[in-house]
Amino acid sequence: MTNTVKNYLKGLLYFFIPFFTLILLISILYYFDILNNQVIKYFKIITLLVSSLVSGFYIGRKSISKGYLNGLKLSGGIAILFLIINLIMGGFKWYHLVYYLIMIVVTSIGSMLGINQKK
Repeated sequence: MTNTVKNYLKGLLYFFIPFFTLILLISILYYFDILNNQVIKYFKIITLLVSSLVSGFYIGRKSISKGYLNGLKLSGGIAILFLIINLIMGGFKWYHLVYYLIMIVVTSIGSMLGINQKK
């Protein structure tokens, strides 16, 4: 495997590890009635933003130039993966596209921050 593919796979890990950890934490807090439905909506967006920013930052640190393009590639792959999962599960709604666009923008911003942090 080339170095670029390894970086993208590690970028996926840097997305999914915080994503699933925060989702698990939110689920536990919801189970014990610490959080209500209104707060859960905001935490889902925050979870997506944090995971996207972390993975974008990692990809930006590993890229040589044009970090925003690497962030777009990574977030595009994640968005397509989520879209396929939504289509298989039958729960696709049009507002999910807004989540995907937010994820794409934040990952690109994270990769731009990562490439600037490297220098």
